[in-house]
Amino acid sequence: MGGQDPMRCTNCGQRIADVQDPAPGESKHNKESNFIVRFLAVAILLSGLMVVLNRAYGILNFRDNFTQIIYEFLFILFVSAILASGKIWPKLRYLAIWLGIFLILIAGYSYRHELSGITKRVMAELSPAQGRQDTPDSISFPVSSDGHFHIRAEVNGTPIMFMADTGASHIVLSPRDAKKLGFDLDELRFDRIYETTNGTVRGSSIRINDFRVGPIQFQDISASVNSAEMQGSLLGMTFFKRLASYEVKNDVLTLHSGDGS
Repeated sequence: MGGQDPMRCTNCGQRIADVQDPAPGESKHNKESNFIVRFLAVAILLSGLMVVLNRAYGILNFRDNFTQIIYEFLFILFVSAILASGKIWPKLRYLAIWLGIFLILIAGYSYRHELSGITKRVMAELSPAQGRQDTPDSISFPVSSDGHFHIRAEVNGTPIMFMADTGASHIVLSPRDAKKLGFDLDELRFDRIYETTNGTVRGSSIRINDFRVGPIQFQDISASVNSAEMQGSLLGMTFFKRLASYEVKNDVLTLHSGDGS
């Protein structure tokens, strides 16, 4: 202990006085200089990118879009300041991620009409009875897994599921669906005779005030209520005759609205 130099590091042998931190003013000056260099580099890079994109696509011009150009320039300065502070590569990575998300959102908005058509097609396949409205006056229904066309209609504002049956002369409601619509089966007169593939059945004539299938709407349309239970209601020729036309092509039933008479 007696002969040890107090100013010498015991481990490395170097005099402590020789190992000095840089002056605080010098360190601060270096940091500021590095920040300015990074800031200018990023700002020039982003500004150049904006100019190149504008020349390629002609998005902006100084005469008509001067205010927007100023806003974008200020935004570039803001982004440059963020990227120039601290480690630049992690910030560039995060910026690229957010830029990618922004571009995806812009692309989605630009193709919103096409995507809407795709969405309708997908939903029509997942739920065939919902149908797919192709034009303002037509709607299509893909065939269901059981080989039939099922159609969701609104009868007096109540959703009812029908099976399209051009062999049936009327719109035929099952007793269960008739109850949903507020009909009292005990007060109905089942005085009509229908010949079906399952034999002779009785039905009661009724009138439906409002019948809607997508864009197709009919007022005061005749129908009947079946006296016996059935798997579901049938959409017969009472409905199809009032259409302008209907067709089946590639396992898709398309209905075209008529004048509603």
